[in-house]
Amino acid sequence: MKKVLFLGVVCALAACKTEGSTTTTSTSGSSSASTTTTATGTVAATATGTPGIVDKALSFLGAGGPFEGEITMNATDPGKPMKTITYEVKGNKMRFETPDSAGPMSGGYVLFDTTGKKITAVNDTKKTAMVMDMGALQGMAPGAPPAGPKPTVEKTGKMDSVAGYSCEQWKISDPNGEHSDVCVAKGISFPAMGRHAGWMSSLEDGFPLRAVSFDTAGKEKSRMEVTKIDKKSLDDKMFQVPAGYTTQNMDAMMQGLGAIKGFRPPR
Repeated sequence: MKKVLFLGVVCALAACKTEGSTTTTSTSGSSSASTTTTATGTVAATATGTPGIVDKALSFLGAGGPFEGEITMNATDPGKPMKTITYEVKGNKMRFETPDSAGPMSGGYVLFDTTGKKITAVNDTKKTAMVMDMGALQGMAPGAPPAGPKPTVEKTGKMDSVAGYSCEQWKISDPNGEHSDVCVAKGISFPAMGRHAGWMSSLEDGFPLRAVSFDTAGKEKSRMEVTKIDKKSLDDKMFQVPAGYTTQNMDAMMQGLGAIKGFRPPR
């Protein structure tokens, strides 16, 4: 399974390949005890009925309304420097600063509207904003690769704790023998982009607090893990395109390419 760096966010901007439709199964939690070490070194018991850190972990669900604040995540690949990304979240809105490695997309930030299914790439240097439809993003670029084979999602029912918040352990299996272990917290909708967003389409109102991918030999390929969750008030302006910026509609642009050059946009 291809690495889950930034969980497809940067990948989607670059029109990377995504997996096909997902087969999802659920299993009940095991009665045998197990422990997991979080990014902060906290050991959490996951056995049913066993008191531990998991039982005391916070949840994005519950009283107080939708989550508002910052979620900091580290992404590592063997042999490469660790990357840190911070998501700002306010209800159904999400934002993150684009890294220097994003090429032409660097120098700004990306906005997600998970209800309206829109993604907006803002470039502060050029004072522009590019609006795209999440559902049509994959395959938008000419020559974009088709959807791959179907991954299988197993929702184990076992709970863990990452950065002080509870999450359910999922096992994502790819037909090529690679797999990923993901821990999903409910209550924040993470954008599953593209017509075939692979296992991310199973997230619904879930946010992956940890995602570790392995090759066919079981060797770790990449790891992403939330290290800090900070509840705080955020200004609405953070999730808006600044006044005076030029806004372009990528959907309309691709339709125009189809009319001019014969390119067939996704339907």
